[in-house]
Amino acid sequence: MTPRGYTNAKDRIIEAASDLFFKQGYRATTIDQVIDLSGVSRPTVYSHFSTKEELCLAYLTCRRKTDLEKMRGAMSQEPTAKGRFVAVVKFVGRHMKATNYRGCGYFNMISEFPDDNHPIVKEARRYIDGFRNVIRDGIKDMKVSDPKHRKMDLKRMTDVYYLIVCGAIMASQEYRDFWPFERAVKEIEGLMKV
Repeated sequence: MTPRGYTNAKDRIIEAASDLFFKQGYRATTIDQVIDLSGVSRPTVYSHFSTKEELCLAYLTCRRKTDLEKMRGAMSQEPTAKGRFVAVVKFVGRHMKATNYRGCGYFNMISEFPDDNHPIVKEARRYIDGFRNVIRDGIKDMKVSDPKHRKMDLKRMTDVYYLIVCGAIMASQEYRDFWPFERAVKEIEGLMKV
């Protein structure tokens, strides 16, 4: 059985690796598991990815693009600047619930590599930078949409929003519960009053 119906071998390999890397982490995931889950042969895996690290980088790159597109899509569904502003934390909360509070795949991956210059750490941080840009765009939207928000400090507000979401991710992972995101939404809505 192929993951999610992909027929292209490379896509099947990346999808299988994505599931495994997210659920188990880098070190616990083996190429044999990827082979079993993807349904492709060992030579096929190695014809596309010469190392597990290369496969992990492909996973992170593909996931980063998809996750940021989905997040921006969730924002664009909201008719008001306030709705778009809060959409990011709500999106992340839904993801946490849907993945049984596994946490952030990027944060989890970074935690496995102590070297800041490791290619996997750098690729995971590209997502984090993109995530912060999505938050920043929501704040810019608020500033433009309502005169009372024009004086918002963009950098400070981006940092505070990001830290609230990160805290909610960690707390919901620790407690395996949704309450941290309920609280985070209220705190982020409160930022609009600042």
